[in-house]
Amino acid sequence: MKKPSRLVDTLAVGFLALVWGFAWPVAKIGLRDCDPFLLASLRSIVGGIFLFFWRLRKSDKEQFTRRTLWVSFVAGTCWVGIPMAFTSWALLYINVGLGSILQSTTPFFVAISAYFLLDEKQFSFAKIAGLVLGFLGIVALFSDKPITDITSLTVLAALAVLIPSVLNGYGQVYARKHFHGNDQFGFMTVILIIAGLESLPFSFLNGMPKVTPTVDLVFAVLYLGIVASAIPFAVYFALLVRVDVVILSMVGYVIPVVAVASGMILFGERMSPPEMAGSIMVIVGVVLATQYDLVKSKFLSRQTS
Repeated sequence: MKKPSRLVDTLAVGFLALVWGFAWPVAKIGLRDCDPFLLASLRSIVGGIFLFFWRLRKSDKEQFTRRTLWVSFVAGTCWVGIPMAFTSWALLYINVGLGSILQSTTPFFVAISAYFLLDEKQFSFAKIAGLVLGFLGIVALFSDKPITDITSLTVLAALAVLIPSVLNGYGQVYARKHFHGNDQFGFMTVILIIAGLESLPFSFLNGMPKVTPTVDLVFAVLYLGIVASAIPFAVYFALLVRVDVVILSMVGYVIPVVAVASGMILFGERMSPPEMAGSIMVIVGVVLATQYDLVKSKFLSRQTS
């Protein structure tokens, strides 16, 4: 089977940044009419069902073994289940800016997990500098949106985004290390369904969950479940099993930039100086981490040839 070209990989990462960039405002729309834990559960279950039926068309399906189910359970809980549920709840009490900054710590935890679990200890100066510069860019991007209402709930909500970033980093690396099959659609199907079922009981903690069937809610669930979960997670995992996991995780830096840019395109919003500076820092950081070593190695190889 021919390996996808670098251009295809780049387009795939651009697609991920685009659909996940729109997921935050769409989630805000869904939370108007639905309990956060229930919304997270519906998102994962709808995504899993979509992948299940998509997988029926494929001829390379594999039987689910106990080992596959266990790996799916651990990866699904850490990578999808807890992060989606906690983030959905946190959005009720913190703004998107703070949420994006905290969520952008994920690449650091991916790097730490890769260091210990995958024995990937070749961290170049360019990769480390790109990680740091990209994160500082996210901070600058939202620096003009101060937190004015600091309460115990906002602190708890901030932790509800930060802790899943740690688990998210571990879950991605765990999936990379322990998945050895070829049925990637099946693996992601199980991950999403497990994550959805895990989130569901939490929506009943205070009795029957709030849910008001509206067109906006249906749109939010379908977008979050299919466009922002099933399809991109399948694409992401296809990249995860064969490319640098730390560099791939840096797509999280680009997502807030896409969200700001979409506001300019769709709603005529203007980009403030901090947003411009932050966006430039993010782009430079991502390019530095992903392209510098590659260009350097090609340049050196030409000199020695």
